[in-house]
Amino acid sequence: MNSWEKTRLAVKCEQALGLTIRQEFDPEVVRPILRGMDKGYLSPILDPDKNDFTPANGFWLIAELDGVPQMAGGVRFDDLRGVDVSEYWSRMLRRAFDEAPIPSGDVFPPGLVSGRVAYFGDLLSRRRVGLGAGGQDMLRLFTGIGHFLTQQAFDPDVTYCFVTEKDAMRGATAAYGFLELAPFMYSWDVCPYPGGRRPEWVACTRKAQFPYLMESLGRLTEELARKKLECSLSRPDPLPS
Repeated sequence: MNSWEKTRLAVKCEQALGLTIRQEFDPEVVRPILRGMDKGYLSPILDPDKNDFTPANGFWLIAELDGVPQMAGGVRFDDLRGVDVSEYWSRMLRRAFDEAPIPSGDVFPPGLVSGRVAYFGDLLSRRRVGLGAGGQDMLRLFTGIGHFLTQQAFDPDVTYCFVTEKDAMRGATAAYGFLELAPFMYSWDVCPYPGGRRPEWVACTRKAQFPYLMESLGRLTEELARKKLECSLSRPDPLPS
C-alpha cells in the first residue's frame, strides 16, 4: 500500500466514522475542548501544563459532529536516538509525578520504545462516544486515523501507549491500533496516576507494522460498507402516498 492509497483509506475511515476529523496543534485551542470530555484528567505525558508542546512535537486529534467535539486523542513525539531509554523514562516519570518510580527488575525490553518515538493516548469522548462496549468499530476507525496522521507528522520508528491490566487482558490494545504488548517495568509505593489507573503494560506498533495496520482498516471499512448496503436493501420501500 503506497502513500496515496493510505491517504485515501484514511479518508474512507473518516467517512465510515461519521464524524469530521480535525488535527489541532495549538494547546490553548485544545484545553477547553478537553474539559468537555468525560475522562476528567490528562496523563502527565500529554498534559500541556507539564510539557511545552509545539507543532514539532505534538498534536491532538479531534472528531466532531456538527462542530461539536465527540472524541479526542493526543500525540507526543520524542527523538530518543542515542539516548539511554531507561534513564530517560526514570527522569520523565519522576518529573511527571514528583516521585521517583521503582524499577521492577528490567526496564522495557530492548528496542521496544527507542529511536524516534510517538506516544498516542488519552482517548477521550463526550458521553463515551466510540469508547463504550458497542463502539469498537468507531474506536478502530478513530485510532487508525490517528496512527496515519502520526506517521505523516513525525515518521516515528514506533508509536506506543500505556494501558492498564484490565484493558490489556480484554484485548483493547488491538482496537487502539497497537500490535505488540509488553509489561510496564515501573511502579510506585502509592500510585500517583490520575484516577488510580496505573500503567501496567506498554503497547506499541512499529513503523514496519504500520502497513499491516492500514490493511486491517481497509478490511474494516469494506465490511462496514457491506453491512450498510445490506441494511439499506433489507428496508421495505415506502408505500406510495
